[in-house]
Amino acid sequence: MRPHSDLWIGAVLAGIGLWAFWEASGFDARSSTYPMIVAGLLAASGAGIAGMSLVRGAPPVALAAPLRAALPAGGIIAAWAAALGFGLGFLLPTLLMQIGLLWLSGMRGVLRILGTALLITVAAYALFVAGLEVPLPRSRVPGLI
Repeated sequence: MRPHSDLWIGAVLAGIGLWAFWEASGFDARSSTYPMIVAGLLAASGAGIAGMSLVRGAPPVALAAPLRAALPAGGIIAAWAAALGFGLGFLLPTLLMQIGLLWLSGMRGVLRILGTALLITVAAYALFVAGLEVPLPRSRVPGLI
C-alpha cells in the first residue's frame, strides 16, 4: 500500500499545529488563548485528514503540480516572516506579502491588486491592534509601523 498524499498533508498539518500549540503555551496567559485554540484546531484537522486518508483508501495523488503552485506562496510567506523578524514592522511587509499572494492567485491590474492588498493589510492591522489588542512587531526603521 502506497501512502496517499492526504496522509502526508494531514501529518504535516498536525505537526505544525502541535508545534504552534507548544510555542503558544509559552506565551503569557492573556496572549496564549487565541493562538492555542487555532493551533489545536489545526492539529486536530490535520490528524482528521490523515485518519480519513487511511480509512477511505483513495488512489495516491502526485504532488508535483500542487508543490509547484504552493512553493512560490510559501516563499512569499517566508519572506514576510523574515521581514517581521528583521524588524521592518508590520504594515510594509504585510502589504508586500498581500501584493505577491494576490498576484499569484491570478488577480491582475496594478490598482486592483494594490487596493485589495491595502484593504486586507489595514483590516488585519485593525483586527489585531484594535480588536484583539495584540502587540505587533515594532519597526527598527524610523517611520515604519
